[in-house]
Amino acid sequence: MGIEVSVIIVNYNTSELLDNCIDSVQLKTEDVNYEIIVVDNNSEKGSLDHLIKKYPTVNFIFSEENLGFGRANNLGVSYANGKYLFFLNPDTLLLNNAISILYEFMEANPQTGACGGNLYKQDNTPAISFHTMDFYTREWRILLNKKWPSGFNITNKPQDVSVIMGADLFIRRDIFNRLKGFDPDFFLYFEEVYLCDLVRRDGYKVTSVPQARIIHLEGAAAENKSEELNKWSYQEHWYSKFVYFSKTKGKFKTALLYWANMLKLGTAKATYTLKHNPEKLYYWGKKQEVLKKTYSRYCQYLKR
Repeated sequence: MGIEVSVIIVNYNTSELLDNCIDSVQLKTEDVNYEIIVVDNNSEKGSLDHLIKKYPTVNFIFSEENLGFGRANNLGVSYANGKYLFFLNPDTLLLNNAISILYEFMEANPQTGACGGNLYKQDNTPAISFHTMDFYTREWRILLNKKWPSGFNITNKPQDVSVIMGADLFIRRDIFNRLKGFDPDFFLYFEEVYLCDLVRRDGYKVTSVPQARIIHLEGAAAENKSEELNKWSYQEHWYSKFVYFSKTKGKFKTALLYWANMLKLGTAKATYTLKHNPEKLYYWGKKQEVLKKTYSRYCQYLKR
């Protein structure tokens, strides 16, 4: 029998997490033929030597540059032999036979093109596993300080959703290939959102399968929000957001959202100037500066 599931893990200087992730896959997975492919995004030289020796059946692929999330996964797919692809983050741990559960669900539900399990934090409390709300609508709700659905399946039944988190995205290989994989315009963030959009446009469902349970060890948010604004990841998140909205909502709606955010940030700056609160004035000013810089980068992307 051939390979049924190709588990693809992208690593960038996370060898300890990767070790635990691979170990959990091998420990928990039964009743399905699978392979593990690790794509290393130009991590520190030699950092995976001990894992290559420890896991001789794992296929380690080394990129000479940091390709980002989507392009690195696309590279992994080029080495894959499975009928299904399971994109798994290195900061995940399988809690049960999740791969077999997702495989059996897909086999029994040909109308589903992609699926994923329930994600949990390290303390086993629910983590965001999927999204049901249109992301553009969600951004306006954030702007207006309104809540949105939490994205965790509290039932024992599969639930059709809009987007499965990229930490555990299980997809049919034929669909992935037909859609030409992850869009290389996204270096990091929103690549799985756009792919799930394409899956649904292609006439397939995206489904949450709560029986599959996985821990996702996401990094905790910085205690100092001002420090968070200086992080490359914060800027990259906004850049990918602009690119995603331009692809799905058009340039006008993307610009409208940008200027609405700038208006909110400008109002906050004016408020804290009048209140003589330098700490909050710095925070909102820095946020405005980052957003303006990132939008300018996005505008350069549009000219390519």
